[in-house]
Amino acid sequence: MMKPLMIAALALLPLPALAAPAEDGIKKAWVRINPAPGRPAAGYFVMINGPEADALVAAEAPGARIELHTVAMTDGVMRMRPIDRLALAPGETVEFKSGGYHLMLFGLTAPGKTLPVTLVFDSGARRTVEAEVRMAGAGPR
Repeated sequence: MMKPLMIAALALLPLPALAAPAEDGIKKAWVRINPAPGRPAAGYFVMINGPEADALVAAEAPGARIELHTVAMTDGVMRMRPIDRLALAPGETVEFKSGGYHLMLFGLTAPGKTLPVTLVFDSGARRTVEAEVRMAGAGPR
């Protein structure tokens, strides 16, 4: 008799908040399509982390393989390189933009006007945002 009461009481406890940004903490998401056939697209957005430290560890989108990338100066030359994770401090704002952190989308063909991109966090949280699809030459709005 005591077990069902304990289970019922536990079900009423609030669940801990996941550390990742709330859906409204991911803003200005867009994808730039590369004009060269077969070349990857790039994804950009602004992300405001939640109240706990976390890390962005992956991104997913239908019809694409996505890598997290950064740009670093190596021997006087700017080079892109993939990263496995991006540590996020509590409340930290990170802008994914050209010349910095960004997503590389490989194999993306015939996208529509928007593309659902799901960000995956170390905490287990997943946040999906509709990224506006823009052709090459378009910049941030």
